Amino acid sequence: MRQTCSRGTGAGGYADAVFIRKAFYWWLFPSAVVLPVWLLIGGAAFDQGSGWSFLGLLLLCPFLFVAGLVLGGIVMARRSVRQSRAVSWYDVGLFGAWHLAIIAFGFFPHGVTPWLAVAGVLLFVATFWVSLWQLWRETRRRVQDTFAAYERAAQQRPVGRPAGGARSGAIDGGEYIVVQEHRDGD
Repeated sequence: MRQTCSRGTGAGGYADAVFIRKAFYWWLFPSAVVLPVWLLIGGAAFDQGSGWSFLGLLLLCPFLFVAGLVLGGIVMARRSVRQSRAVSWYDVGLFGAWHLAIIAFGFFPHGVTPWLAVAGVLLFVATFWVSLWQLWRETRRRVQDTFAAYERAAQQRPVGRPAGGARSGAIDGGEYIVVQEHRDGD
């Protein structure tokens, strides 16, 4: 029996890579809930600040929830993502870095917390714009393909005469239906 070891059916490298992309696909919307909850749990467990910092977290978490939903919606708007049920490698890298920054921020490490907050905001902005760019690029390609198909269909094609004994004035030499009308008064 012959065994293949190609990229498509190989020894697991490609399958593992697709698994990672699919895992991020399924993680998109749950992360919008899990990450804000993690910040609240981490704030209660690790934060040594005042109650005002926890109040700040209570105000931050709804924004993080909405940001996660918006980014997930932009990614899911791409047809290639919905069909393959896997995000792109750009999405894996940016979402992974953004989520790691949020998770690290939830531990509230002394002296690094403000830098993690800045990194989280910058990674969100980068993820947002790269996701919009991917959506724009994919949508533009699909629209161009559609317009090209319409243009090909709209081009005039030469109409040839049917072979055989068709009448000279007939448009179509194939089947036709004759409807005879009879009036009762005639």
